[in-house]
Order: sequence, then C-alpha cells, then structure tokens
Amino acid sequence: MVGCRKFVIRALLVTVVALAISESFAATPRMRPYSGIGVLFLPLLAAASDQEQPLYLYQEPGVTRIGAISASIQTGYQWLFEKQDGRSPLIVMARKGNWLRVCYDEAGREAWLDPGRRATFQPWDPYLKRTVIHLLAGLRPQYYQLYRQPGVDPGSMLTPRQQLRIVNLDDDWAMVLADQATIGWLRWRDEDGRLTISLQ
Repeated sequence: MVGCRKFVIRALLVTVVALAISESFAATPRMRPYSGIGVLFLPLLAAASDQEQPLYLYQEPGVTRIGAISASIQTGYQWLFEKQDGRSPLIVMARKGNWLRVCYDEAGREAWLDPGRRATFQPWDPYLKRTVIHLLAGLRPQYYQLYRQPGVDPGSMLTPRQQLRIVNLDDDWAMVLADQATIGWLRWRDEDGRLTISLQ
C-alpha cells in the first residue's frame, strides 16, 4: 500500500514538472531573426495560380537543388509582418544578380532562389520608410530608449504597444514619429543584426 502511494505521488510530480516545462517553452519568446538586406514577399496560394511551379531552393545559385517552396509557404515570419494581404515574407540575407539568399523558416535555414516575377523584393531602406512599426516585447531596456540623435542624448522611453512611424533611416537607426510632438531615433536592428521591430 505504501509502495503504491509513493508510485502515485511520483507520477503526479512527474506530470506537474512536465507541465511546468512545457508551459515555460510555450512562453519562451520567438527568436528574433537577422535582418539581412531586405524582405521578399511571396504570393500565398489563395492569391496564386494553382498550376504555378514551386520556387526551387539551391545550396548555391543554380547549383545543388536542396528543396522547394510553394505559393502556400508559411515562412514563420508572419508574426513580424502584420496585414500582408495574401503575401508571405522571406527575409533576404544576400543578393547575386537575380538570385536571393533567403531564410526560408523560423530556424534560420538559408538557401538561394530565383524568384523571377512571382515575388517582390524590397530592400529595407525604401520598405521601412513611412512604415508603421512596434518594438518587439522582451528586448533589453536600451532598445526602448528614444534618442535625439542616433545613440546620443537620450529622450523618452517607448513601449512595445506604441505605434511608431519611421521617417528616415541611418544604418541601424530609424528616426521615428512617436506622436505629434515626439520624434527621435531608435535601433531597428541590434548590434548583432537582429530585428527589434515588427511591421504593419
């Protein structure tokens, strides 16, 4: 009888620990992706022809095919790009002619593809200007700091819920309009090149 109680207690403890671990993993924030040089928007299946061929992924441009992605791809970055109206984003790490090196999943795996006319590549500079953004939650406090000049003369602190409109870019820094009377600079990517913002 005592042995049976110990077994039940151990089983309950194991269950409680397993639930706690799974909840902590579920609460873990997503890995912020590297920003690369821009973003490629693929049309989703609902907006694309059913007979459209997939885009093939290569280890090097045109050499050693390693897979394919179709118009129904869910890249894992939708949480960073809100309201894309039938488009799925891929972050572009490099470019060689028509070939783009993209991160094709949330794990950060990369491959080359030639999008042809089926997708739209946007370098960060023109894409971000006049875009409404939010700072991501869970960043270090320094990334919520608004500066009067890039990295100099700190002003007000921002929150992840604030809507900010990008006015201008200077390398890793974005001049943002926080409200009618507040304008300043913040980092839109950190020192490692990872995004600190989500986009609307």
